[in-house]
Amino acid sequence: MGRQMTYRLNYENATEKRQAFQEQGYQTIPKEDGQIKHPEHLQKHEHLQVLQREALNGNYDVVKEMINELPEYQRKDMTEMIKRIVSDMGRTYE
Repeated sequence: MGRQMTYRLNYENATEKRQAFQEQGYQTIPKEDGQIKHPEHLQKHEHLQVLQREALNGNYDVVKEMINELPEYQRKDMTEMIKRIVSDMGRTYE
């Protein structure tokens, strides 16, 4: 059995893509199915976006409630991250 080479394509570079297809044959890229297989990642992402928006709007009571909805092991890190985000915008997290 021959050794299979792994080659990372830069699909933004048409010349590189064309050359790789000539050497290796046409390759299809599977559809991204992370949201189907792992919907919890999408839910966490949406939760983080709402949390950031509420913090930047100064709705700290809502932020504290949302942080308390998280698992305990995430609360400290999330609080620190929100403080940094608010601080980067020139505000103070209360």
